[in-house]
Amino acid sequence: GCRWTECGTGPTFEPEEVSHLITWQDSRCSPTFLSSLPLPHSHISLATGFGCATVYWYLKKSPDFLKSYDAAGTIHDYVVAMLCDLKKPLMSVQNAASWGYFNSRNKSWNTDILKKSGFPVHLLPEVGDAGSIAGRTICAWHGIPKGAKVGIALGDFQCSVYSCLTERTDAVLNISTSAQLTISMPPGFQPPETPDPSSAVTYFPYFNGDYLAVAASLNGGNVLATFVDMVAQWTEELG
Repeated sequence: GCRWTECGTGPTFEPEEVSHLITWQDSRCSPTFLSSLPLPHSHISLATGFGCATVYWYLKKSPDFLKSYDAAGTIHDYVVAMLCDLKKPLMSVQNAASWGYFNSRNKSWNTDILKKSGFPVHLLPEVGDAGSIAGRTICAWHGIPKGAKVGIALGDFQCSVYSCLTERTDAVLNISTSAQLTISMPPGFQPPETPDPSSAVTYFPYFNGDYLAVAASLNGGNVLATFVDMVAQWTEELG
């Protein structure tokens, strides 16, 4: 999916056979479509924007699209693979949980469930612990020396919490595109085997086998951005 070339300013990374970026905000998977998929063995409910749900959508709606690729992952998994020249992406438990069909208790994909429905399991990346080393840089790049250790890509929400959660008794309110209120669960906590769709709390894998209890809101930075844009437009129109 990529290659390194030499140019006047040094090594340059060139993407090759790579799809366009599909983010967690993708809304192609309707509730009806999601309900038609196999029930995952995971404590997190399946949702549109999840990686496995999107692959299922292509499998059923545009199967030829998938034939061009032999691996899948998040955009930051792709960057790590690029820096370390990995033949296949390596994904952290944090990101795998948000892809769906991943059991965070035994840190494995629901391969049996996926295979029975014809899901292309060969696309799924290997999974490693958050905080582990994915590899080393294969060349010097923008001031980063060759041979520098590169960590496995982490979840953006977990990183936001890690930057300010100093005590287990702390609670963190994170405002980004949406907003989340979270606390760290006690050591040894394990989420339920199956999700509770009626619950407002979700459990996200954190570091060292710990979990975060998360209450998420659809309103957050996105609402603030819309409000600021609206005020700016009013100011312009009113002179």
